[in-house]
Amino acid sequence: MLERSFDIARINEVVNHPAVRPFVGPGEDMLDLAPLVARPENWFLMGEHGGFALIWSAPRVHEIHTFILPGGRGVWAKEAAQELIAFAGKNNDIMVWTKVAPGQKNVELFTRSAGLKPTGMDVETFDVPYKTYSLELTSCL
Repeated sequence: MLERSFDIARINEVVNHPAVRPFVGPGEDMLDLAPLVARPENWFLMGEHGGFALIWSAPRVHEIHTFILPGGRGVWAKEAAQELIAFAGKNNDIMVWTKVAPGQKNVELFTRSAGLKPTGMDVETFDVPYKTYSLELTSCL
């Protein structure tokens, strides 16, 4: 379903898709994730309907960024999220975490359905407080 990808053209295509891009960082300019893909500590997992970036944030800890095309939202995305968590665990992560922008109830529900729990802390990104969620992977192995 998912595989580690270094295909910058495909990753950029999905991230810049009109149904995805408004929710990936500020501004309207096209994003180029090539510098992030080039870093070996970051992992991009892609499949038929998009995927995830696991961005290194501390030893054995990655931040999840989700970019799923409309055709993959729902069952495919839930199964892909479980595959992502398994991948992180198999690659020795002890925790994954993510942040959810205010008002994105659908993303919050998706995050919780994947097993991530609220941390009770916010992180400010682009002057906006995002709720954070995490999952300890030692409990998943």
